[in-house]
Amino acid sequence: MASKASVAVAIIDDDPVETDILSILMSEVFDEVNVASFTTVNAFLDGARKDSFDLVFLDRRLPPYASFDETLPLVAPAAGDAAILLITAHTFEKVDLTRYDRVAGPFAKLDLMTPEDLKVLIERHM
Repeated sequence: MASKASVAVAIIDDDPVETDILSILMSEVFDEVNVASFTTVNAFLDGARKDSFDLVFLDRRLPPYASFDETLPLVAPAAGDAAILLITAHTFEKVDLTRYDRVAGPFAKLDLMTPEDLKVLIERHM
């Protein structure tokens, strides 16, 4: 189990299957997890005004945005103190994270397909 027994997680990904998989894996990592899923950046921005999160998973491509360089300046301020983990099927993209304290990645989604892999990633960056 990760170091925190209960955690509030936001998943920003327009693929519902990816969101479901990550949600199921999160329930294996934490005793209690509250997952909020958002299919757009704007939906997350609206949700972040109402709720606070410990951890945010941000997908690379969220139409109309095509890269982390476009979405991070919007998501990071709204995420507050949450750790932000960049997830993607395309880890070739280079992202300048020097302006962000609590952002890590990008991480390949295929490398996060077991609770153990997800636990290691979370413990390292949360």
